[in-house]
Amino acid sequence: TDKVVVTMAVATVVVTVAGRLDDAAFQQVKKAVEFLAATEPGFVANVVSLLPVDYDLFLQRVLLESFPTVAKHSEPVLTYVGSADTTGGATFVGGLNPSLAWLKGTFRYEDATHSIFYHRLAKMEMRGYVAKTKREYCALEVTKHGEGPIGTLVIELFTDIAPRTCDNFINFVKGTACGAPDDTIPGAVKKYEGCFIHRIVKDGWVQTGDVVCVGGPVGTGITSHFAEGTAFGDETFFVKHDKPGIVSMAASARHGNGCQFLVTQIPAPWMDGRRVAFGRVIRGTRVLKLLNELPCTFAERPTADVRLGRCEMVTESMRGGDTATENGRVAE
Repeated sequence: TDKVVVTMAVATVVVTVAGRLDDAAFQQVKKAVEFLAATEPGFVANVVSLLPVDYDLFLQRVLLESFPTVAKHSEPVLTYVGSADTTGGATFVGGLNPSLAWLKGTFRYEDATHSIFYHRLAKMEMRGYVAKTKREYCALEVTKHGEGPIGTLVIELFTDIAPRTCDNFINFVKGTACGAPDDTIPGAVKKYEGCFIHRIVKDGWVQTGDVVCVGGPVGTGITSHFAEGTAFGDETFFVKHDKPGIVSMAASARHGNGCQFLVTQIPAPWMDGRRVAFGRVIRGTRVLKLLNELPCTFAERPTADVRLGRCEMVTESMRGGDTATENGRVAE
């Protein structure tokens, strides 16, 4: 007699894990779902590995569109089951501990790996991203009088797209720019460290970089020095102002770029073709939000004394090289 073979259908479970690629908690949940995808029939792992700023944007969108009843989620990893693209199609799980608890209760998954392993994975993945881009990176500390540092903006500079503009910016970060023709102290070093954040357009952009007023009573935002002593032209309009965190030159006229720059708080398409964008903030969303909420005058000047603190290049440290940065300081 012929044998009858009965095939049992295996239910498919799609588990999405999104998070900051530089965070150990994300790496731990990521490894868990990847293991289960390789060992559990029907288990599908959808891993979304993101830069810190991109994760913040992803989280904002997903919570609003798919999990409106979740009041807040601030963890660096988010897990949900099902499809977030369909109404009622996804079930919110949460961050690290809820994710591991759900995986244990549903699939009997347990993890005895030491946490240092996941911290190393996080560093390796971030280093891999930095090495792959072959770009330069800098860190700009933001300080508020009476409170000290409120955070740091880590910026990826698009040296492959706008090398001339990035080189000018790097000179001011390092403090090697000097010799502007209207300098009252010939040969004085010009640098971003100590510059006032002289303009905050709420839900618009943050503007700084007026090196003339470092140490003065106010940051006027009127002047703009140049690393080579003269204004330089608009290098490219390739990079669009299509998201928060885009770093762009703040020039008063076409081909009048100098030292001042701005960072967008929202997409600003009206700047496309008018401002030269040359980088983006990859870490520091919280700092931008804090600046956006500061009280300002009618002229959009912060009422508090807010400045750039320590400014340094951190490319080598982010690539995993020497912990000392190009400025001789230790990167955060």
